[in-house]
Amino acid sequence: MSADPILVLQLQRMGDLILTFPLLLTLKHLWPEHPIRVVAEPLFFKELVPLSPEVVFFPPSHCAELSRGQYATAINLSGRPEAAACLARLTSEHKLGPAAHSGKTHIYGYWQLYRAALTQNNRHNAFHWSDLHMLDLQKKPVPQTRHMPAPLPRAGRVGLVLGASEAAKRPDASFWARLAARLIKSGTTPVFLGGRAEEALGQKVASLAKLPKANLCGRLSITELADVMRSLSLCITPDTGPMHLADWLNVPVLNLSMGPVHARETGPMSRGRWILRANQSCAGCWQCRSQPYCKQAFSPHVVCDIALSLLDNTRDFPTVHHPGLRLFRTGRDSLGLHCLETAPGSAPSCRFLLEDFWQAAFLYLHTPDEQNFRHLAQSRLANLYTVFPPLGDRLRKGFARLAAGCAQGIKSRDKMLPANFWRSQPPLIRLFNGHLHMFLQNEDYSPQGWQTAVDRLTLLSGLFGHI
Repeated sequence: MSADPILVLQLQRMGDLILTFPLLLTLKHLWPEHPIRVVAEPLFFKELVPLSPEVVFFPPSHCAELSRGQYATAINLSGRPEAAACLARLTSEHKLGPAAHSGKTHIYGYWQLYRAALTQNNRHNAFHWSDLHMLDLQKKPVPQTRHMPAPLPRAGRVGLVLGASEAAKRPDASFWARLAARLIKSGTTPVFLGGRAEEALGQKVASLAKLPKANLCGRLSITELADVMRSLSLCITPDTGPMHLADWLNVPVLNLSMGPVHARETGPMSRGRWILRANQSCAGCWQCRSQPYCKQAFSPHVVCDIALSLLDNTRDFPTVHHPGLRLFRTGRDSLGLHCLETAPGSAPSCRFLLEDFWQAAFLYLHTPDEQNFRHLAQSRLANLYTVFPPLGDRLRKGFARLAAGCAQGIKSRDKMLPANFWRSQPPLIRLFNGHLHMFLQNEDYSPQGWQTAVDRLTLLSGLFGHI
């Protein structure tokens, strides 16, 4: 008798589906006897089948039928109503993600709830989405399982992925044309890549750059795009689906991280990729409230210089000749989690230290009996205090205010928090504030929910006693 299957619902865009591939590999590694079924949009999965892990894909129209099945594990990574309804109705002892019960959504899983609370509140998140997909599977982080062929020799072609889901996330046509002209002058061959949505943009860039033969926007299927990408020496790209495709195919990537994207969340997920982003405190925001000032820091000549340095040597950090930009290389930390590495000798960043503390703090809250996580949170908090004492003091005072603000609700045990509660604390503590707020909503403000909230506040407050 065959084992119950595993069901994964991922009804988002192409990039989101590719970010799910490491989860599928991990599920196959952890439970090899269970077949895996994935619900996704046919527009994307039909051409990604040859490139994806070995699973069986279904379109969203099959959600009602799939909801009548029994599964070893069911994971919903989508915000779509039909996915939430499917997870609620199916039979499984292990559900993760949002499920719609009688018109009300309940989120299963500590890390799935954490991810949901990042909406408009991800400023100090340090977890990559591909890691968050997997953290509920075991108590400790699950190292990503990846089997990709070694990169083939390439002959000086540089791909420029022109588009993104929002204009704020990508350079304009003039930028791409000027970058292409510089690459041509240096002896490399640029090629313009994009889907049908980028046809007009590709034509404009090709016209400005006087490179009509370089424009492949709207002319390639996903499979053909993959074939072109395999021939590239480097892919220069905003945060978009084709970037994740290049990353998955083991193509060297230089990600221009601009606009409302967070490089630690949705940047390239593999080791050794490169990320260039503005050196501004607001970088990685959920959404710009005005014009995206971070885009103004990017210039074609700086990007070209970095690209040429990478083409010569992809292992050493290129020098960035612009104070408004900062270059990172993707890596894996001692826990196996995605991280961003900086050039040797770089000055410490208060924002990165704060993000690293919050990462350790949420790992500790998830598994409070794991002493290694407690020690990690304490050491990162101590490091924050050592390098930026005023920031550490503000963090401690923020916890005190948060505890006072929750006092009345904690006493009554049935009081709903106001809708703006998660915004009531300054940004350095808002990540936890938002998580606490969503957790209590998810628990219907039950006595047990309030007790857990008290326990978590107590655990984090206790970290300051050792500073």
